[in-house]
Amino acid sequence: MSFFMSNKTPQLVMIGKVLRSHALRGTVKVRVVADTVEEFSRLRKVQLQRGEQALGEYLIEELQIANDGILIKFRGVNDRDQAEQLRGAEVMMALEKCPPPAPDQFYHFDLIGLPVFTASDEPVGDIVEILRYPANDVWVIRRGTSEKLIPAIDTVIQKVDLPNRRVIITPLPGLLE
Repeated sequence: MSFFMSNKTPQLVMIGKVLRSHALRGTVKVRVVADTVEEFSRLRKVQLQRGEQALGEYLIEELQIANDGILIKFRGVNDRDQAEQLRGAEVMMALEKCPPPAPDQFYHFDLIGLPVFTASDEPVGDIVEILRYPANDVWVIRRGTSEKLIPAIDTVIQKVDLPNRRVIITPLPGLLE
């Protein structure tokens, strides 16, 4: 499961981000940050926000799956200029509408802020961001001013211990250098 949000348990979770307007009648292109478009296809309304600024609730009139995202036509957004004003907005859904994660899967907001340690209990840093790539997610781990990119793959991530708020990794050779 790949929803993303802050390290606090949120009321809303980000499931996408508006990239740009698409065509002339107010449709926007959205980059999906959830594992599947399933979360979008069942929604009738979403919240849009930019940072901490709420832009309001938007009703979904049409939704079309595209190769590299989805196309959404929101009610009341009727031309390219109105759609362009939504560029960069985060597409949010209510937390209570999120399905429970499968075993050994986690919401991104559960991982953000967790401290990461090697199997020999050496601190690596805290998870500050999760980057999505086709092959696997990559966790951005920060300690002071240093950042490490850790692939979220089984050979590296040994244990995510949410109750004790820690992650154990076995880094590949050279990964932490």
